[in-house]
Amino acid sequence: MTTENGLPAPFSLIRLDSVGSTNDEARRLALSGAAADLLVVSAMHQSAGRGRRGRPWVSPPGNLHCSLLVRLDGDLGTAAQLGFAAAVALVDAFRTLVPGVAFTCKWPNDVLAHGPAARGKCCGMLLEPVGHDWLILGIGVDVVAAPPPGELVYPACCLADFGFGGSEMDVLAAFAAAFRPLLAEWRRDGFAPIREAWLHRSQGVGEPVLVRLEGETLTGLFAGLDAEGALLLDQASSGLRRILAGDVYFPDGGGSSPEAAPFR
Repeated sequence: MTTENGLPAPFSLIRLDSVGSTNDEARRLALSGAAADLLVVSAMHQSAGRGRRGRPWVSPPGNLHCSLLVRLDGDLGTAAQLGFAAAVALVDAFRTLVPGVAFTCKWPNDVLAHGPAARGKCCGMLLEPVGHDWLILGIGVDVVAAPPPGELVYPACCLADFGFGGSEMDVLAAFAAAFRPLLAEWRRDGFAPIREAWLHRSQGVGEPVLVRLEGETLTGLFAGLDAEGALLLDQASSGLRRILAGDVYFPDGGGSSPEAAPFR
């Protein structure tokens, strides 16, 4: 069943013209007791959008800027796994909306696009808990415009680069339809099936990778994910290293130089 906002039930939608940050508005709703499971806060424009590690996120009209509230059972230790479920849903939604383009999941919570017209990051996410009851899943999709080159950690592109002529609401509806069964599966069966689905759509597994941490830069082979979603870096004689947070780069162009400015 589809709701009057074009989203599949039981999703609901608050649509704003402008807001500082949809994540902040979703947090306000959760703290005030006005939140609901699978409530989406979307805005045409964000004046203070942000990505991981506090990086600013460019939010022009026509792109998708939204935050999804997901009710938790109190276990914050597993909440980050929903970022992998969302990445799988976004890849599947993009493949439906823009056939013929290769979309892949990039650890920890980005989506890359690879096509004849362009390649780079087209989507990112920011996960923020609210107490022990709610997770805010902030999603930014470059639908009609990507940030200019030269200011980014990764090359960026937008769906319009590949001929997509739909709206940001079309993207949101496709994502919601793909995410709903994955959320149900995660709640029923845990992370294992989500992990397998993510690996099946992932970028760079088994290939050389560079990982930039807060205080060091590591190289090795991307050996996959562990049972909690940490990146496993195979450093040959040094063995496997478990990475919980960092920026990942691929020699084949999946990420730009790690010396690039930390914009997104």
